[in-house]
Amino acid sequence: MIERGQTAADTAEPITSGKRSHLVDLVKGLAILLVVYGHTAQGVAHRGWWTGPGMAFSEDFIYSFHMPAFFFVSGLFVLGSIRRRGASNYTLEKFKTILYPYLLFAVITAALGPLTRRFQVTYSPFHWKAFLLNVADGSVSWFLFTLFFCLLLALLTARLPNWLRFLLAVVAGISPVYGSYIIDRVLREFCFVAAGMWVGNHIFMLERLEKTKAALGLVLLGGFQVVTIYFYGYAGRWNYILMGLTGTAALFLLARLLEKHRVGDALGWLGRASLATFLLSAFAQGATRVVLSNVFHTNNLWLQLLLPTAFAAVLPAIVWYQQDQWRLGWLFHWPF
Repeated sequence: MIERGQTAADTAEPITSGKRSHLVDLVKGLAILLVVYGHTAQGVAHRGWWTGPGMAFSEDFIYSFHMPAFFFVSGLFVLGSIRRRGASNYTLEKFKTILYPYLLFAVITAALGPLTRRFQVTYSPFHWKAFLLNVADGSVSWFLFTLFFCLLLALLTARLPNWLRFLLAVVAGISPVYGSYIIDRVLREFCFVAAGMWVGNHIFMLERLEKTKAALGLVLLGGFQVVTIYFYGYAGRWNYILMGLTGTAALFLLARLLEKHRVGDALGWLGRASLATFLLSAFAQGATRVVLSNVFHTNNLWLQLLLPTAFAAVLPAIVWYQQDQWRLGWLFHWPF
């Protein structure tokens, strides 16, 4: 139910749900900005505009923690949500706010394929069988599909002690691959949801952490992340969990430092619109890249990195906050 003075953007779940916290919103803003930048950088690299060790390090560094941060945040308020809603309403809510937009944008992306294919590096003609298989195994958008099943797994393990749930999740996460791609993904990422469930509302204690201590912790954890990626490269199965947790912790410490700054306000604004950014950023990013290449005839690395990232982060957020006025709420959550 939407109370007087609230909008759909205030009440709909932007990828994750729970008690409103500026600190958590800020972390989601940082993480979604890294997601957009990572996709932009990959597009630039695929076109041969950015090569060399700098590109490889940038990608390995970002992907060591930016998606684990989302899974961790999604676990923070899961237990409270289950207690408030009950198992059936909790499951229904996740279908409406996570699985529904996954299915909707699978259809939208496929429908727009013939129009956007000439702007893509690779394009596969539409086939119903391939489309349905991709939707069924999560290939259309692995994150939302994986998150949905991770949150169902959280429901199934809600009665376990927090430490035991996390321990089992770690063991499953580092075990050899069994089953399908999506099963491996769920087992790989659920440990971060379990870590978030363990921390829970204790995350609000971070709001009282002295900023000097937060800065010191950020330097130490950030340094660890940089050194580890520099010497060992991409985080594999054996160190992915550690790198994901330390990188997420560093994001929270950075959020604490920016909490009362205008930059922090802007990042919190992005964080609250994280679902819209995740779903729509590819369209804004691609359009900006095409304008730069075909209208302004430039493949300058910095322009192709910064402008598509900026537009792909801001434009979807504007759509999110205007969803009531523009009657676009159905894009992000079940309309009935």
